[in-house]
Amino acid sequence: LVFINADFNWEEKRMRKIICMSLIVTMLAACSGDQSYEPVDINPDVDICDVCNMSIASEVHATELFSTEGDVYKFDDLGCMIQYIEKDGRISPEEVGKQYVRDLDSGDWMEIEAAHFAYDPSFWTPMSYGVVSFATEAQAEQYIEKEGQGRLLAYSELSEIDWGWDR
Repeated sequence: LVFINADFNWEEKRMRKIICMSLIVTMLAACSGDQSYEPVDINPDVDICDVCNMSIASEVHATELFSTEGDVYKFDDLGCMIQYIEKDGRISPEEVGKQYVRDLDSGDWMEIEAAHFAYDPSFWTPMSYGVVSFATEAQAEQYIEKEGQGRLLAYSELSEIDWGWDR
């Protein structure tokens, strides 16, 4: 004869094991992946700039910043994004995971470091910073030629622009 303890619930023990294993797997999955910094869609009916609180109506001028924590910040003008980091100090450069701008011709997202910029105070941008981005240097040069003014900037030269409201 086999003695079976009537007070012991085998089903309860099994469920506890399943729950524990599920929690462990979930925690490991959350900790193991690299942070994804893929651009997100802009909804002009809802999205507003994190600096000036204006609607992001001109999607081709929109920019996005991802924090290392994975938070996304949206801006209606490149100048607002730069100001968010450099002047306002709302996020430190060390907390920036990735920054995106859009090609003025196609509207495609690209990392800010890969972009080429045309600058002139008279170039129209939503907040009048006058900096527009392109996927290629040739596109930026063509834009400057078409406008009859402006200068070409690389990513490293963006710091030369006076991005503040008091400019």
